[in-house]
Amino acid sequence: MKKLCLFIFISFIAFPVLAQLEKGYVYLKNGTILKGKYEYFNNMEKIKIESAGNLWIFNATEVDSVSRFSANNQSIFEATNKEVKYFFRTEIGVLAGNSDNSQNAPFSFSTSLNYTINSNTSVGAGLGLEFLKETYLPAFINVEYKFRNSFATPYLFIKGGYQIPIEKSQMVYYDVYPYWSSSSIWPGPGYYNQDLDAKGGFLVNPGIGYQRMFSSGFGMSFAFGYQFHRLHFDGENDYRLDIDYNRLTIKLGIIFH
Repeated sequence: MKKLCLFIFISFIAFPVLAQLEKGYVYLKNGTILKGKYEYFNNMEKIKIESAGNLWIFNATEVDSVSRFSANNQSIFEATNKEVKYFFRTEIGVLAGNSDNSQNAPFSFSTSLNYTINSNTSVGAGLGLEFLKETYLPAFINVEYKFRNSFATPYLFIKGGYQIPIEKSQMVYYDVYPYWSSSSIWPGPGYYNQDLDAKGGFLVNPGIGYQRMFSSGFGMSFAFGYQFHRLHFDGENDYRLDIDYNRLTIKLGIIFH
């Protein structure tokens, strides 16, 4: 946990520092082109440009685009304030908490392609991996709402979908009964232990996060949420078992487009 916190701290500090070293062309919306060093500041709302011994400061909304110099001094175009319709969000983290028949903090990975509806709202679809007792592939729909249309903002999200098992059940489950019976009235015999087939189940994951863009095409995010999913297992002779997971999701993400 200490290493993870140190990584997050270094990432959020180092990337803005590196961004201050950019050199290239800045194209303003009024048609002016400036060549020199530039850096964004004040949460990416303003840009400072040093060119031919002069210093200019503009609002980021006055900039149409920039092109930076590569190592061989060739120009690389970067859109800045042009609206980007699609972006990827890739996240890694854990599903923390205690539930019956489950691990304490299994690893979770996901990536989604999102479409921007307006300046604050986006929708998308994604896939992932979650290492519970069996390995599952969550397929989900994602909706996000940003509080501000800026490079640094909190956001709300909700994911809904289905956990698809990609391996056989790894456990023998106990006290299994026919699906048409009730555990309170089933007279038995009939309760017994057996291997069950993992069938997956639905999931829902609402939460809140904070994202910081370090350039027009790259950023990072940190998010907390609550995830509920119900996993189904089937056995012989109409026997089955349902397991509910209630977890806190803790995710570190990378945003790019």
